[in-house]
Amino acid sequence: MLALATAAVADGALEGRHITVGGQGSVRARPDLAVAELGVTAHGETASQAMSKSRERVASLLAALQDGGVDDADVLTSDFSIRREVVPQTRRTGDDGRHAEQFVVRNLLQVTIRDIAQAGHLLDRLVAAGANEVRGIRFTLQDDTSMAQQARALAAADAHAKARHLAELHGARLGKALRISESGVRAVRPEAMMMKAMDSGSSTVSAGELTFAAHLQVIYELVD
Repeated sequence: MLALATAAVADGALEGRHITVGGQGSVRARPDLAVAELGVTAHGETASQAMSKSRERVASLLAALQDGGVDDADVLTSDFSIRREVVPQTRRTGDDGRHAEQFVVRNLLQVTIRDIAQAGHLLDRLVAAGANEVRGIRFTLQDDTSMAQQARALAAADAHAKARHLAELHGARLGKALRISESGVRAVRPEAMMMKAMDSGSSTVSAGELTFAAHLQVIYELVD
């Protein structure tokens, strides 16, 4: 009975005078972690040949990562596949009319780079070690709790300021918050910009900044 009464009071409060506003807040931060996805694609007349080539090149990548100071725990296989494909006409050597085929093995690694200042140099070393497929690199924070809280606090302050101003414009005073809903704190994680440094021949990776945005909807009571 008490629970029903409490629910009835809450519903009744929303039936009275109230105002609904949205609040937004965002903060920016420099990332301290990079995650790259890259690997090798190998071809062979048989699946065994393609696998052998792939295994050899991946071993070279793992050695380069170890030399670059990347822990084994920060490397995992993100994609592995074997497929058969028809060789394009321009690459066929035979003229007997048969469809030439080859096997393709793709092995991609997800690499967590904790020293993002060395990300460009590490990518160069991996390409030199045999990486022929780079899916991309993104930047993030190891712990984004503080940034999410700051964005949420700014969104709450924005909602309260809007509601108070609207209440004053209509000759009312702002009461207590009756209902608060959050659509989530969204972290905008841009893909890294990768440029080729003409003087050094190495890849320059620009980390930029991350933006954490919070969105709230708040219903306030209006009082005379």
